Amino acid sequence: MISEIVRSADPSCERIDVAAVLQAVFRQRPQLRTLAEVLQARPDLLTSGRPEGPRAIERLVGALREAGAERLAQPRCGDFGRERPLTGLGDGVRICSACKNRRIWCANPCVICGSTTLAGRDRAGRPRCRAHPPWGATDPAQELAKLIAAGPFGVSPATAQQVIRSIEPTRPGQLRLLWALEDTPALLTGRGAEGPPKISALAQALIDYGAHGVVVPSCPFCQRTTDLKQRRDGLRCCGLCWHDTKVVICAGCGRSRPIGGRRFDGQPVCGTCRQHDPFNHRPCSVCGALRFRKSRTDDGGVCAVCREIPTAVCATCGERGPCYFAATDAPKCLPCSAKEREEAVCASCGKHRRVNNRTATGEPLCSHCGNKPKPCAGCGGTFRTSGRTPEGEPLCQTCWAKHPAARRPCTQCGSVERLYRHGRCAACARSADLRDVLSPRGGPVRPELEPVFQALLKPPPRTVLHWIHKVPARRAVLQALVTEHGPVTHEVLDRFAAARTVEYLRAALVAAGALPARDEQLALLERWLTKTIARVSSAEERRILRNYTNWQPLRRLRRMPAGQLVTHGRAETVRIEIRNVARLLEWLHDGGTTLDTCTQDQVDAWLSDGPTARATVRGFLLWTSRRGHSRPLTAPVISNYFTARIIGKDQRWALVRRLVHGEQLQVADRAAGLLLLLFAQPVGRISRLTTEHIVDRGDTLALKLGRVPVEIPAPLDGLIRQLVERRNGRAATVPLEEPKWLFHSIYPGQPINPNTLGRRLKAIGIPAQLARHASLMDIASELPAIAISRLLGFHQSTGDNWTRESQGFGADYAAEVSRR
Repeated sequence: MISEIVRSADPSCERIDVAAVLQAVFRQRPQLRTLAEVLQARPDLLTSGRPEGPRAIERLVGALREAGAERLAQPRCGDFGRERPLTGLGDGVRICSACKNRRIWCANPCVICGSTTLAGRDRAGRPRCRAHPPWGATDPAQELAKLIAAGPFGVSPATAQQVIRSIEPTRPGQLRLLWALEDTPALLTGRGAEGPPKISALAQALIDYGAHGVVVPSCPFCQRTTDLKQRRDGLRCCGLCWHDTKVVICAGCGRSRPIGGRRFDGQPVCGTCRQHDPFNHRPCSVCGALRFRKSRTDDGGVCAVCREIPTAVCATCGERGPCYFAATDAPKCLPCSAKEREEAVCASCGKHRRVNNRTATGEPLCSHCGNKPKPCAGCGGTFRTSGRTPEGEPLCQTCWAKHPAARRPCTQCGSVERLYRHGRCAACARSADLRDVLSPRGGPVRPELEPVFQALLKPPPRTVLHWIHKVPARRAVLQALVTEHGPVTHEVLDRFAAARTVEYLRAALVAAGALPARDEQLALLERWLTKTIARVSSAEERRILRNYTNWQPLRRLRRMPAGQLVTHGRAETVRIEIRNVARLLEWLHDGGTTLDTCTQDQVDAWLSDGPTARATVRGFLLWTSRRGHSRPLTAPVISNYFTARIIGKDQRWALVRRLVHGEQLQVADRAAGLLLLLFAQPVGRISRLTTEHIVDRGDTLALKLGRVPVEIPAPLDGLIRQLVERRNGRAATVPLEEPKWLFHSIYPGQPINPNTLGRRLKAIGIPAQLARHASLMDIASELPAIAISRLLGFHQSTGDNWTRESQGFGADYAAEVSRR
């Protein structure tokens, strides 16, 4: 396809072997797929020089021009139109690296002088220019060397400085290492997984130079000593442990496996299914068979049969030869790997081989005789047999799991189902494994953990077993609770890393009644405020800012009506305000001024030198002025013009048509988008809809948005019925009677986060706030305010305001003009 498009765009390419150029430039098939899709939609990108599309177009045009193409044009920079390598992306078009850096500099003015010559960021993350670099007048390498030499490592400052400059030649990198060691001095003695990636190289280099007491950090999850370049649960980890967290449902086999690739339609598949997919098979450069390439060579690649196993010294026998795991610290040769399995005379073929299966009487069978591929009696495919029907017909693994013969009585509880392990069902295995994880070695479960044990008995058994055996992070949290003292509370869980593992466990305990419910957004905001206020340098200003947050924003949030939780938007509004107040105080401190001596001119200068969001300090300035903490100060009010912040009517109805006919979109996204576009419901209210809001009359469906149920048109009524049927989905791992959320979260017993729902709508092209304003404007122009209030659940004053907005200039404006 690409060859045909190229030759159509430039006839001079008829004499060029375009396929050979593509093979030389693009080694991976996904790159060719993306390039083919883009060129099929926009073939003019090859000749117009427009800076759109992926970088693959630039590479393709460059290679073809070197091969003799005449009419093809390289994409030019989207900012200045220069023909340069377009490594950046800005405003939807490709730009060169110089324009990219210029944009970064302009977006990060120096906090001291406002210069746009970005040189780095200080310890608080603020940008610094070249005239005021974050390291100031000091040499980070020298300061870091002094810090290392002062430790019990037996290294001189000169040696330490030589080591530092060899592994990190740049000053910003040296400064990051210095800050990390100042915050956590134990990074070189075993806690290196908590620091930056260069800590491993620094520790190894110090050991090579004779340092003693230095420990090269190992992966905190698998305990292997290797490069820790990834981050998992707040710690540095190896690539394998990071890869274990990327577990998805394989589109081929349907199992939860780490993603190994994607099919042509973009669906994820595991590594095994990817190897079995004929689409990924290529001719082997040795035998010529069409197989999956196990490794790449200069000639293309070789299959698993023709691949040469790397040579290493076996850690078991000490002999040098082809070894598995040759790149690790424990390589194992082929003979030693084979010796680990029992060998016997196969009862079928009579050969002395490794035992893979056994007959009904216990006689050994080799792998070939014990499980030969046979036609499955259920699906007809040829697979290895996983079970047999009572009549003796073979069944593959999938059909055996569905067959009644696979269900047997549990030896412990007697329930008839598919057994999990050693004659026990999944529920009995869950109880035993939970007690093993939640108890010390050989001891009973302490009484404080008994509510946790009972709470984890409510999710499906196989889900909990998957947590314990397949998700090391969740198992680590459960094991850490064993070492704690006292009952499990929210404060105990807050001490762990803020990861989904802890939050999911917290939600499961709250839903099961083991923990009291609390406002999580408010708790996160309080922890964030404590850290932010602590960054203010002056103790008196910290006290003033702490009093303001306690008596103004937090007091308003804590006095909200019962049952109403703090939303992400309200918490983010407080964060923006307090963040700007802290920046104002830091700016005054850097200029040698305090809050009590600050003047309005200084406040105006700070406000004019930044974004409009700085005006959110108005409430803080008015509060300090009233209480005598500062002179009379103020800031402008940030006004909102609703009529200017809407989408067009034609765009709104185009989005409605897309959701109505978009069968490829998820049901939840379509239903939420239509509720927003047709009934002007805010995202926060949509996320908290339950089955109690639905009035199903059989032929029609109504929704209780206000005091009077509003009738839902088709096909939205069908989408809502689907949500009711599917609500016992992934998040409903803890069976709850109420509330039955239509849009459930990934956390048990909780609705979807409004911020998450807003991001999902934005991903499909629906700006939530602008679309809701347009919907309200349209509804207010057709219905009276009292109808809007009763049907859609808005306050009467809100309906009046939007009615006036939709009518534009009316009698009130004429009366005001006559009075003037």
